[in-house]
Amino acid sequence: MKGDITVNITLKVGSDSINIPVIPAKLSVAFGNSTPKTVDIWQRGEVDFSNGKELDGLGWSSFFPARYDASYCKYKNLKKPTWYRDKLEGWKKDNKVIQVICPAFSINTKMKIRVFQGEYKGPEGDFYYELEFKEYVKLPQVKVEAKKYIVVQKRDPVPIQKPSGGNKTAIKKGDKVRFKGGPVYISSDAARPTVNRGAADCNCTIVNSNAHPYHLIYYSGSMVYGWVNASDCEKI
Repeated sequence: MKGDITVNITLKVGSDSINIPVIPAKLSVAFGNSTPKTVDIWQRGEVDFSNGKELDGLGWSSFFPARYDASYCKYKNLKKPTWYRDKLEGWKKDNKVIQVICPAFSINTKMKIRVFQGEYKGPEGDFYYELEFKEYVKLPQVKVEAKKYIVVQKRDPVPIQKPSGGNKTAIKKGDKVRFKGGPVYISSDAARPTVNRGAADCNCTIVNSNAHPYHLIYYSGSMVYGWVNASDCEKI
């Protein structure tokens, strides 16, 4: 996509917007799989009923340059790298619903930031970052009686009691964990990994009972930030 003037990426929250100044080399798109519910029916056996689908995902890696360079910058009126960093981090912390727009690929979707992380490189202070989104779906209110409504509430995940394989010490939220290297997923039940990372020492921030049960954030080593398999990590 680099150098292709027909590709533009815009992020909008109300009247506030960001035009991505350096178009990434690629966009990673995760299409949510269907999630059928299997029910055992008398004299019919097992039958699958539609239970919706997983949320779509979108992500890319790029950088915010400290100065304009026509060979890779889309716009001359650049903001400082810290401006882009603070804007995206603010949207992430405030759980903002963002309209992600890329006309070249027919992308115009409401999403929320799941991962935003980066590092400064070079003498000029360019900010290299990774950005991952998850599709936003607004749940409608359900009327149960006159003038009263209920809203579906998200339940806390069920913690894992024992990790899979051997007699390893169970990993709990708050533990320090050694990630041995392998796939990192955007969610604990994602069908495909977003990226593969090398070994790292991490903090475990969330534990549940899904396919990829541990959410890790690195503090040393490879930039691990996401959900991982139990077989790829161990308690330090």
